[in-house]
Amino acid sequence: MPALRTCSARVPAVLALIAASALAHRAAAQAVGDFDGDGFADLAIGVPGESINSAIDAGAVQVIYGSASKLTATGSQQWHLDRSGVPGEAETGDQLGRAIAAGDFNGDGFDDLAIGMSGREISSDEGAGAVLVLYGSAAGIAAANARIWDQDTSGIEDGAQANDAFGNALASGDFNGDGFDDLAVGVPGEDSDLGLDAGAVSVLYGTGAGLDAPGNQFFQQDTGGINGTAEGGDSFGEALATGDFNNDGNDDLVIAVSNEDFNGEEGAGIVHVLFGTAGGLTAAGAQTWDEDQNNVPESAEDDDNFGAALAAGDFDNDGFDDLAIGVAEESVGTIANAGGVLVLRGSAIGLTVNDVKFFTQDKGEVRDSCQAGDHFGNALAAADFNGDGFADLAIGVPLESIDGISQCGAVNLLLGSANGLRDDGNQFWHQSAEGIIDKNEPKDRFGSTLAAGDFDGDGRADLAVGVPHEDIGAPDAGAMNVLYGSANGVKNGPDQFWHQDVAGIADTSNEDDGFGAANID
Repeated sequence: MPALRTCSARVPAVLALIAASALAHRAAAQAVGDFDGDGFADLAIGVPGESINSAIDAGAVQVIYGSASKLTATGSQQWHLDRSGVPGEAETGDQLGRAIAAGDFNGDGFDDLAIGMSGREISSDEGAGAVLVLYGSAAGIAAANARIWDQDTSGIEDGAQANDAFGNALASGDFNGDGFDDLAVGVPGEDSDLGLDAGAVSVLYGTGAGLDAPGNQFFQQDTGGINGTAEGGDSFGEALATGDFNNDGNDDLVIAVSNEDFNGEEGAGIVHVLFGTAGGLTAAGAQTWDEDQNNVPESAEDDDNFGAALAAGDFDNDGFDDLAIGVAEESVGTIANAGGVLVLRGSAIGLTVNDVKFFTQDKGEVRDSCQAGDHFGNALAAADFNGDGFADLAIGVPLESIDGISQCGAVNLLLGSANGLRDDGNQFWHQSAEGIIDKNEPKDRFGSTLAAGDFDGDGRADLAVGVPHEDIGAPDAGAMNVLYGSANGVKNGPDQFWHQDVAGIADTSNEDDGFGAANID
């Protein structure tokens, strides 16, 4: 099994279901795993706007390895489709690295890397999408046995069509409890009989030889047992997350349908949960969540985009994973698009409405205050940053304005406890905070993407924060701050500041590279 898993038996070391691209079409542009099996978490960073040779926006992924001395550029790697040993070739618009997930798909003790390229052309179908899978080893990620998956691959249900965006979202987990991680692939542009972009999710199962097509599953909102109807524009599968919500040893899959029209409210959004079994994921007993359910605070409204960000973690350490759902375009009172986060508790029967919590920046002691367009909850990451056994929640607020600096961005950190996430003692981070490298600048959007893992092996998770619009010698080249955990949560330095002009990191920073971005805007 992977060293870093999002399971209730182990406090999550990583979860990154993240938002970007003018706050639409979310994807996880970072992933954390122990790719070389040395006990230190490693960080994979998407650069979807990277040009490879003459292929514009072909995309790439940078892998930076952990050590006792924190993340280090020593041995860092850049992966793309023109690298020796990698199948295929880089093409304009591939956007490799727009979504990333880590998991041990072949059960060899080294985490592997799945990389979405949702803009990939397949058999003349533009934007059909594909996923590149690279396997870990004692030497880290390697090209050996690398493979590209798409909907025209033999054994994969359905078929590639233009603008399907296969690979736009990714999530890994062991859905059948066989010791091999499996991969869920979002296909939010999949069409249905009722319209374009209804969306779907394809699931590939792990084996001793890695991911394989036998047993592949294909879910839509028309799948028996899943509530709702596959309608045009729903984008079922736009965001994904995994966790063991009923603590049965099989990971469960969360599927966002954040553009779903619900109870007459356009784009209100809903979330489905499919439970894992010894036979894999099943729609039997699937749960559907929305803001109009009894005991759920708030209510469904136009364009809430409920579910656009997701994170699972055991916030109360009771053995059942809990689910945080971002509602980044939630209006708080009369404050439009201030944003909120709903937290549902896990139980023996799955997620439950018992003790539901809803956080905003005007809630209790949550720091700062709601402002129009903040988008609190646009990115989420769950991990134990203070090492107390309770998962904590990092919340991206990428359009936060601070001291008159528009959209510089921020991150709130809520700490876990026996009563779940609490608002007291929360932390508020931005680039002008003490100990954080660089400074707040307009439209940097610090907090657009998040990932967490124990990069220095001290038993506390560390937080990687994407700043995709950071100017590094060129506009919107992108960067990433890494804040390290401590007994009090994330500490105020010394942090690390990564970008493609750092010595030892392949390539150089260029305009619109989007280092750490989930998308290109």
